[in-house]
Amino acid sequence: MPTTPPMGLESSWRTLAEQVAEARQGSPLARVTIVVPTPASGLDVVRHLAREAAEQGGHGVANVRSVTVDQLATEIFLADGAARSRKPLTPAVRQTAVTGLLARDPGRFDYCADRPVTAQALARCSGVLDGIELDATGAPPVVAEVVRAHRAVTERLAEGFWSRHEALTIAADRIARGEAGDLGTVLAFALPTTCDPAAQAVLDALGIADADVLRPACPDLTGARWTSASDPEDEARAAVRAVASWLADGVPGHRIGVFWSSEEMYRPLVSRRLQNAGIEVNGPAPVQLVDTPMARNVLRLLDHLPDPGRTLAVRPLLDAISEGIVRHRELPLPSSAACERLWVNPVSTEDDDAAPVETPGEQDTPGAPEGRSPVSAVVTTQGAATEEDRAAARKQRRREDQRAFDAFHIALTEQLHEVAQARTWAAASAALLSLVDDFLAATGTEEPTKAAARTSLREVLTDLVDLDGCGSSPDPRAVAHTVQEVVAGHRWRTGRIGTGVTTGSLGDALGRDLDHAVFVGLADGLVPVHAQEDALLPESVRDKTDGLPVLDERVRQQRELFEAALAVVPEPVLFQPRGSLRESRSYLPSRWLPAMLGRTEPEAAIPSSVAGIERSSGWATDTAPQPVTAQELRQQWLAVRGHEPGALGDEHLDRVLQIRQDRRRGRFTRFTGHAGPEALPADFLDRPISPTALEEWVNNPFGYFVTKVLGAELFADRELAQQIDHRTRGNILHEALEHHVDQALEDGALPPVEHLLEAAEQIMERERNEYWIEDLWQQHRAEMLEQLEATHAHLTAQGQDGWVLDAPEVEFGKETELPLELPDGTVLRFRGKVDLVDRHEDGRVRAVDYKSGRREKFTGLTPEDPTAGGTKFQLPVYGLFARTRGNGEGVRAEYWFLAAPGEPVGYELTDTVLDALRTDAHGIVTALRAGVFPHKPEPKTFDNVTTVCGHRDVEALWAKLLDDPGLAPHLPLLTEEATS
Repeated sequence: MPTTPPMGLESSWRTLAEQVAEARQGSPLARVTIVVPTPASGLDVVRHLAREAAEQGGHGVANVRSVTVDQLATEIFLADGAARSRKPLTPAVRQTAVTGLLARDPGRFDYCADRPVTAQALARCSGVLDGIELDATGAPPVVAEVVRAHRAVTERLAEGFWSRHEALTIAADRIARGEAGDLGTVLAFALPTTCDPAAQAVLDALGIADADVLRPACPDLTGARWTSASDPEDEARAAVRAVASWLADGVPGHRIGVFWSSEEMYRPLVSRRLQNAGIEVNGPAPVQLVDTPMARNVLRLLDHLPDPGRTLAVRPLLDAISEGIVRHRELPLPSSAACERLWVNPVSTEDDDAAPVETPGEQDTPGAPEGRSPVSAVVTTQGAATEEDRAAARKQRRREDQRAFDAFHIALTEQLHEVAQARTWAAASAALLSLVDDFLAATGTEEPTKAAARTSLREVLTDLVDLDGCGSSPDPRAVAHTVQEVVAGHRWRTGRIGTGVTTGSLGDALGRDLDHAVFVGLADGLVPVHAQEDALLPESVRDKTDGLPVLDERVRQQRELFEAALAVVPEPVLFQPRGSLRESRSYLPSRWLPAMLGRTEPEAAIPSSVAGIERSSGWATDTAPQPVTAQELRQQWLAVRGHEPGALGDEHLDRVLQIRQDRRRGRFTRFTGHAGPEALPADFLDRPISPTALEEWVNNPFGYFVTKVLGAELFADRELAQQIDHRTRGNILHEALEHHVDQALEDGALPPVEHLLEAAEQIMERERNEYWIEDLWQQHRAEMLEQLEATHAHLTAQGQDGWVLDAPEVEFGKETELPLELPDGTVLRFRGKVDLVDRHEDGRVRAVDYKSGRREKFTGLTPEDPTAGGTKFQLPVYGLFARTRGNGEGVRAEYWFLAAPGEPVGYELTDTVLDALRTDAHGIVTALRAGVFPHKPEPKTFDNVTTVCGHRDVEALWAKLLDDPGLAPHLPLLTEEATS
C-alpha cells in the first residue's frame, strides 16, 4: 500500500475516492474494505463515494464496505467459533467477578474490600491490563495486588465470557494467516494516530501502517470563529442558533455537527435545545435511562433495602410515590399528599372512636379531594351535614387511606426482602423484574419515554442472570451497586445515523463529511482534561511497560484527537465558556487554542444570555439574528422593547413579568398577598373558626392562606428529626393530664402523682420516634415528668383552695354554637377545645389552657389588653365558652405553664375584654374578606412556611410592602409586637 502524506480536508476525500477507483480498475465489483474510526464516519464514507460516482461517473459502491476495527475484529472472531456460546465480557461482569474475589481473598485490600468503589477501581485496571505483560518487580506492593486480581479474574471469566482483547487478538491472528475471508483491498481513513496494542495488531495484520492512513493534516484554522460565552448554557443557545441559521440557508441537517468536550455537561443542554427548536438530531439522547423517574426510583429503593424483619424506610417510599411512578398493579394507594399526612400523623385502623385528625387544617376546605370515601363525598355534596358528620367522614376516609398505605408498604417491603435475600443473580433478576412489573405498573397507554424506560430497565435487569458465572453471590449492597452501574452504562440514542444534525463528543467528529461544525466546551480542564497519576498503576510502572501510556503520552493523544476533530470542516465554530453558574467556577480557554488559531483572545464574546438573545445567531455566523424557538422570539422582543407587561399580549408571560415587577418594587397586589375578596370560598367565614386560626393569620397571613384556605400542609420528616418537637411534646403532656383528670372525676378524688407519671410513661413510649437522639430524648423525658409532677402538686393545691375539677379537654363549637357578634353585625362562630374546666365552691368557673413553653412569652396579656395587641385570642374565647357553663359571673380564663403552674397568666371575662375581642377579631375578619394575605416573616427557630419559601427573600419583600398604602389599614394588627 502506498504511503499517503498528510493532505487537506478536500484532498483526503478526493484521494480516498481515487484509491477506491484504482482498486476496482480491473473489476467494477472488486471488494474494498475501508477501516474507519466510527460507524457514523463509515456511513459518511459510503455516501461520499456514492455521490462522487454519481457526479463524476464510476463504478458506484457495490461491494465497498466501511467498518471500524472493533466491528471487523468481532465479526471475524465470532465466525471462527472461538466464542463457543460464551458471552461478551461487560464492565458489570468484570466488576462482579472482582467483588467475588475480594470477598474470598481480599489480600492487601482487606481494609476496603467491602466498598463498591474498590471493586470498581480494580475492574477498571483489569480492563486496562488485558493483553499487557506487566512486571511488578520493584513496583509498589499495590501494583502486585492489582496484577494478582487481574489474573485471577481473567482466569475465572475465561470459560464463560470473551473480552474485546481476545476478539482483537484472534482476529489479528486469523487475518495474518489469511483465514479472515475475502476483505479485498483494505484502506484506512481518518483513524486516530494512536490506538491500543490489540487494535494496532489488527491494523498490522491488515497491512495498514500509520503512514497509509488517509487523514487530513493539522487544520488551517484561520477561518475559524472563536467565541466565548458566559457559561455552558449560553454556549448551547448560541450553538443551536448557529445551526438554525445554516439550516435556514439551505444546508442539509446531516451535513451539520455539534460536538462537545464533556458529555455529562453538554449532552443534555445541546440535545434538549436542538429538540426544542424542532431540529432533527442524531446522537446521544438528552435523557438517559439513569435520568428517568422509573430507573431513579428503582435505584432509590435498592439503596434502602430493608434488613430482615424490618420494613422499608418511609422516606424513600414517599419520595418514590411523590413522582407518580410507584404504584401496584392491584393494591390501591392514596395520593402522595395523603401518604405524607399519614406518615406524619398515623391513625388507628381498628379504633372506630379514634379522634379525627383535621385535614387540611382546623377548617374544612371545599371540594372532594382525591381518594375521598363515598360517605365523605356524600356529606360534602349535600352541604347540609353537621360538623359531626363531616368529622366522621374525615375519620373514615383517613382510616381507609391508612389501611391502603400500610398494605402497600408491607407488600413493597416483602418484595424488597426477596431482592435482598436472593442468593443467585438469576433470583435477584427475577425479584427485580417482579418489582418493576408489580410496583411500577403501567396504567393504560404510557408516553413513549416512560414505555422506553420500562423496556430498557427490564432488559438490563434480565441481563443480570449473566453474572452467575462470575464467582460472586449477590448481597444487598452488591445488588444496589451493580444495578446502578448497568443502568448508568445503558446508553440511549435519538434519531438515526446520517439523518438530522449530528451531536456527540470530539471523537465522534473523526472522519465525518460535514459542511459546518460547532465545538462547545473548549475550556482548560475540559480540553485537555486535567490528567492525574493513576494510584493503582503509577507512572513508574507505566514508564517501563509496553502498552500503558504515561501521563505525557495521554495528554498528547488528547491533543491529536482535538486537532483531528477540528479538521473535520474548513471553518469550525468554536465556543468557550468563561464560567459555570451552576458550579460557581471560572474557566480559561483551552491552552491549545491560542497556538492553533494564532490569536490569544476570542474575536467575539457573548456577555450574557440577554445579549445572546438580542444578537442571536449573529455571534456565530454572519447571518441576521434568528431566534430558534417561540420562547426566544418572545425573549428577544422583550429584551429589545423592554420588560413591560402587555408587550406581547401573552397572558402567561405578562403575569410572570407583573409578578417580578410587583415583588421587586414592593407593590401590594395579588402577586404579593392581596388576593382579593374572591380568594375565600363563599361560606368560609360561616364555618366555625378556632382562636388559634386568628392568631395564625396575625403571625403570617400568607401561611394562613396556604394552610387554611388552600389546605396545604408542611411535611415533617420523622426520619430527619433529632429530638422531640414542641407539638408532640405538648400532645404527650395534654393526653397524660386528660387521662389523669378523667380518672379523678371517676374516683371522686385526685389520684396520686404515680398514676399521672405512669400514664405519661406509656404515652411517651407510644409516641417515641426511633430517630431521636437518645441523650436528648432522655433529657426531654425527664423534663416532661418534672413538669407533670409540678402540675399535679398545683392541682392538689387548687383543690385545697376550693377549686373542683369539672371536665378535661372540653370541645365547643360543634354540638352547640359559640357565637360572637362583631361591630359590623357579622356573627363569628368559634370552635376549639379547652384543656380543663373547673369550678370554685363559690360558683366561679375557670377555663384553663396548658402551655409547655415559657411564661415570659405571655406576660403581655392583661385585662386592659386581653389580646396582646390583637395577637392572642385563646383566653378571651375560652372565657366566652366558660361563661356558657356557669351563671355568667365570675368567669376566668388562664394559661397554666407546666414548668411553673403556680404562676398562671389570665384574667376575668368582662365586658371590656369582650369589646376588645370583638374589635380585634373584626379587624382580622375585615382583612380576610378583603383577601389580605401578605407574607409576614415567621421565626427561623422552627420549620414553617417562611423557611420553606426562603427567609431572606421573604424578609426583603416584607420590608418593601410595609410602605405600600394598600396594606396600611391592616398594619396595626400585623406590626404589633407579638408575645409568642
